Amino acid sequence: MKKNSEILIVGAGPSGLAAALFLHQQGLKPLIVEKEQQLSRHSKALGVNPNTLQLLEKIGLARRFMENGRKMERINFWKGEQLIFQNDFTKVRHKYPFMLIQPQKESERLLMESLLERGIDVQFGTELDALSLNDGVANAILNAPDVHVYQEEFKLIIGADGARSKVRACAGIGMEGSRDHQPWELYDVALELPRHPEEGHVLICEDGGVIMIRLKNNVWRVAGNMMDLLQYLPKHTKIGAIEWQSTFRVGHRVAERLQEGPVVLIGDAAHLHSPVGARGMNLGIEDAYLVSKLIKEKRLEDYTALRQPYLRNTVRRINVMTQGLGGVSWWMRKARRNIQLLKPLFPILMPIARNFILGLNK
Repeated sequence: MKKNSEILIVGAGPSGLAAALFLHQQGLKPLIVEKEQQLSRHSKALGVNPNTLQLLEKIGLARRFMENGRKMERINFWKGEQLIFQNDFTKVRHKYPFMLIQPQKESERLLMESLLERGIDVQFGTELDALSLNDGVANAILNAPDVHVYQEEFKLIIGADGARSKVRACAGIGMEGSRDHQPWELYDVALELPRHPEEGHVLICEDGGVIMIRLKNNVWRVAGNMMDLLQYLPKHTKIGAIEWQSTFRVGHRVAERLQEGPVVLIGDAAHLHSPVGARGMNLGIEDAYLVSKLIKEKRLEDYTALRQPYLRNTVRRINVMTQGLGGVSWWMRKARRNIQLLKPLFPILMPIARNFILGLNK
């Protein structure tokens, strides 16, 4: 086990790996621990937005991401076989006027490769058992495969350990917001789909919505709030092998504070929301960058005040978008059933949604 690091990062998802890279740019070499035995094998998040690509430029990774992923420049909204509106991302004034489509597992791989090039490794199979705070120092009890349980002091612990964050729980930080008990389905599935493969597609149904984005080759991500989701796909779709599927329930919550002494939260440990809007992984990488920037400026104590209002507003807007796509109230169902009547509003609303999805809302 590597010891004597001043900073401990708990969790080796995109947020934790990015945090390590941003810190390394400042000459810091954190210890990263991950309770799992390896990086995730599932695609999970799939969109890397323009703001994130600009942050990745700072650590020399934007080009690698671009060479590995593919550009999605438009997303189309359908009611049955009728195209209601096409949201064109190329209309934004930005260096990267598109969403980069890349499965999260590949984003993690590229981040990990960059860390290894810098001489930083992840201690897999190592779990945080407990932590205590004392005079501005965090005492962490870690359960590691080589030395079993041991205790070490850190000047800073970054909790990047996901929705069920042990760091957040140990620091006594609660979550504020709402829970949605409506189940969602997600598939990574081979499809012959009668839709443009380089563009994203949203199918609007009375009972909810279906999001369809091609990952690579003929494998598509299909997600939505209706059970037996694949039966809602467009006519003449041929369904092949399912690579991965999941059922989950969404909630829209933000940590009541993002810092407790020498402990800070980033990524899903700090905020939870539905996948609508493709902001999750991107927000986590933004968190990681801001934490590293504040450390450099010696004002980490400002983290909650600077970041929490933005996170609350962003999660609130994701909740609104989620209800629009999958809300079960009678008026949301009626709005989706008569979506054609709302078409005149789309040229006004869609540019706002476009900037939000691309992470360009400030």
